[in-house]
Amino acid sequence: MPSQKPRITLRLDQDDIDYLEVWAKEEFLTIPQLTRVVVKKAIAEHRKNKDKKDEKQ
Repeated sequence: MPSQKPRITLRLDQDDIDYLEVWAKEEFLTIPQLTRVVVKKAIAEHRKNKDKKDEKQ
């Protein structure tokens, strides 16, 4: 059954795609799986930093 999650389109330079392909293979992931992991980690880091900043104010 297809996922009901919203989708986004990400446009990257070919050099970046090539790098992601190598990185994904090293991690035994597909490029979409790897990008999902990277984005989720970036969101978590941003939330953590924002929460720290909000606590200081």
